[in-house]
Amino acid sequence: ALEAAHALLCAIIQDYNIGASSSSYLSLRMSYASAVIRLVNGLVDPLQSGAYARSIHSIAQQLGLPQWLVELRHAATHEHLPSLELLRDAAREVRRTASCCPT
Repeated sequence: ALEAAHALLCAIIQDYNIGASSSSYLSLRMSYASAVIRLVNGLVDPLQSGAYARSIHSIAQQLGLPQWLVELRHAATHEHLPSLELLRDAAREVRRTASCCPT
């Protein structure tokens, strides 16, 4: 969880400092996507116990994690890299969700 939070914070800082070049834009998208992937995996994986694997969606629901973040993680991992706007929304959602969840 700490590594995922750090990755997300680094992406947000990178976003504030980025120039307008397309290589920086792609790097930023990849940073955000990686942070979201690591966050979702980091929250879900510890609850993957037993002889049979459960779906990430069901574990995320158990944790109260928004399903669209799980879908975004899936897209970033297996499909096209999501847009920067959508990844920024995910970062805001993670910050909102984390701020109202006790640790």
